[in-house]
Amino acid sequence: MEAEEAIVMWKKSQDRKLRYTTYIGDGDSSAWKGITNLKPYGKRHPVQKEECKTHVKRMRTALIKLRD
Repeated sequence: MEAEEAIVMWKKSQDRKLRYTTYIGDGDSSAWKGITNLKPYGKRHPVQKEECKTHVKRMRTALIKLRD
């Protein structure tokens, strides 16, 4: 997900009285950085980040291929 699109999506959630509590993404996501800078719900309701298992599995496979 592009960072700009993620920020727009999170901003719209406020208008719709919806609160995302968890962001799922890969380790180097610029979208995550944008969301944390935005602080869409203030300091009282921080957004948590979860690593996408698919990205982790792909990285593991790529590292094993490099090793072999």
